[in-house]
Amino acid sequence: MRLDIVIVSFHSAPLMGRAVATARELGGDTAHVIVVDNSPGDGAADVVRAANPAATIIPNPVNRGYAAAVNQALAVATGDIVLLLNPDVQRISGRYDDVVEAFREPRVAAVAPRLLDMDGMVQPTCFRAPRPFDLISEELALVHRFPRWRRPRLYRLLDWDYRDARRVDAVTGACLFLRRAAVADVGPFDERFFVSYEETDWLIRAKRRGWHTVFLPALEAVHVSAGSSPGASVPASLLLLESQHRYARKHFGPVANTALRVALLGIDSARLARHALAGHVTRRDTARKRMRVHLTMRAPRPS
Repeated sequence: MRLDIVIVSFHSAPLMGRAVATARELGGDTAHVIVVDNSPGDGAADVVRAANPAATIIPNPVNRGYAAAVNQALAVATGDIVLLLNPDVQRISGRYDDVVEAFREPRVAAVAPRLLDMDGMVQPTCFRAPRPFDLISEELALVHRFPRWRRPRLYRLLDWDYRDARRVDAVTGACLFLRRAAVADVGPFDERFFVSYEETDWLIRAKRRGWHTVFLPALEAVHVSAGSSPGASVPASLLLLESQHRYARKHFGPVANTALRVALLGIDSARLARHALAGHVTRRDTARKRMRVHLTMRAPRPS
C-alpha cells in the first residue's frame, strides 16, 4: 500500500527537518511527503526542501487552520494510506508493514500508534465518543478529584494499559494513518474546526458509517505534546475550547449543547469570582477569556 505523509506547519520551522526525516524513516524513499505551510516565510518550506527535494509544499497566504490544511493535502494525495503527522513527533519505531497488515481488514479506516512522551511514558490518547458528561468531567478534573469513581475514567479508557491492539472510538491525531478510500466515503475534515476535535469528529463520523479505528501498539511514536507550533500567539486551550463547543453543537443536539455551554459558563464564572477575590489577575483574565469563548463559540486566531 502506497503511503503519503501529510505534515501541517504553523511556525514549525525548527521542527520540520526532524519531522520529515521521521516520516521517511518509517515510509521509505517511496513515501510522498506533502507539507501544508500555514505560515509562509518562516523558513519551514526551505527546511522541507533541503530534507526532501521531492516533497510537495502547499503554501497558504493566511493560517487556514488544521482541518482545512489537511483537506488541501488530501486533495492532492494519491497513496492508499495517508499519515497525518504532527511536526512535534520526533521518532517513530516499528514497521510500516504492521500498519499495512492492520489495514488488511477492509473496514479499518484509521490506525493509530502508541504515543510516548519524551520520558517514555504512555500518553492516554484513545477515548470513547465524547458525551456531555465527559466534557464537564474533563473540565472539573473529576478523575483526579474522585479517583475511585469509575465513570469519569471511562472516557479516556484509563483502566486500560495500552499494551494490546484493539478497536477504539477515537484517538488524538498527532500520528494517525487514514485509508484514503475511507476518506472518500466519509468525506473530508470539517473545516469549521479550526484546530482540535477535527479528527475526533471525522473518526466518529466514520464509525457511524461502519468503519473502525484500530490502536496498534506495535508502532510507537515519541510526541512532544502541544509542541507543534512553538511560535503560536494564542493559548491552545482557547482554540480547544472553541472546537469542543463546535463538536457539542454538531453531535449532541441543541438542548444538550445549550445545557453544556451554560454549565461551562457557570464553572468559569465561579472561577472568575474566586480569582478576582484572591487577587489572581492572570487566572481571572483567563477565566474571562474562556467565558467569552463560551458565549461566542469563537477563540482568537493565532497570528
